[in-house]
Amino acid sequence: MEEKQKLNLLRLAVDNASDFGEAKEYASFIFGFKEPFETRTPSDDEEEGRKHEYIEPIIEDGVYIVEKGFLPRRFEYVVWVQNPKECDVMVSYHGHKWIVAKDDLKGGELPLFSDDSHPEDTSSFYKCEIEAINDFDMKSCTEHLRKAGIAFEFDADLYIPTVGQLAAMFLFRTELNKALVMVGGTPMKEEVYWSSSEVSAGSSWGVYFNDGDVYYTNKYNSFYVRPCTAFGL
Repeated sequence: MEEKQKLNLLRLAVDNASDFGEAKEYASFIFGFKEPFETRTPSDDEEEGRKHEYIEPIIEDGVYIVEKGFLPRRFEYVVWVQNPKECDVMVSYHGHKWIVAKDDLKGGELPLFSDDSHPEDTSSFYKCEIEAINDFDMKSCTEHLRKAGIAFEFDADLYIPTVGQLAAMFLFRTELNKALVMVGGTPMKEEVYWSSSEVSAGSSWGVYFNDGDVYYTNKYNSFYVRPCTAFGL
């Protein structure tokens, strides 16, 4: 059986499992290894004289519903969720995966900087459009904005998506918006969203969620921010 067939079978199995234990048994049978979701330290394995192997499932490009304790489920296969508050929406694109926040930051438009004075003239984080659209390192880009004096505060585990991530979110916007509503969130507005990809000391890239246009503008202009978090199984 090919890996893609195994993954599709696993999705069906998880959707029909009555509890987490049953889902684990299905996964063990399909992939042929024991306790794929079990967490063990090296010392535990050494003491028991056995090795623990974890195989990360194949996650294709698209939008997924993520519920704690379960593998991501592709949105197109999900009819409804029992506990929306316990679920998140994940986007997967070219091997990159991230959780999209359910709502815009602060609920409105925000400037990246409060004025047009900035501490740096040059930086390795400043990117042209081609570089920015291939950038998915939202952690590093957001931290650089934080150090430069971003105009608003937000939780340390939240990040502003890069141009590459926003472009993928726009590409899957129909499924993404439906998934956000399913888990109790709000859809992306057909407005400009800030990215964490910078052009210069005074300008950053934004993506217009009406037609997908990517352009740069002054950091003290106000646009929407849809934060994201890192995804991990």
